[in-house]
Amino acid sequence: MPTASERPEADLRDGLTTADLAEALVRADGEQHRVELSELRLAVTAPSQGMSRLIRVLLIRDDGSFVWRIRFARLATPDEIDQWAKQTGAA
Repeated sequence: MPTASERPEADLRDGLTTADLAEALVRADGEQHRVELSELRLAVTAPSQGMSRLIRVLLIRDDGSFVWRIRFARLATPDEIDQWAKQTGAA
């Protein structure tokens, strides 16, 4: 998570909390669908709360940094749920 002095701060939508994001981001690779949008942006779709909700998280990092920061998070759309199911074999 970014420190108070770092910008941009994470935008958490759909009532998500940092605990929801932590739970989703520590899932095993087989339970996550990762899409590298660019060298500095990574989208992750993963379940939270006992697999009852799928969360879409956009991670960003500064050029030359190895630390990913959360830019925003929201519940996954139906298309993202389908992509996650195909990637993880949950379909």
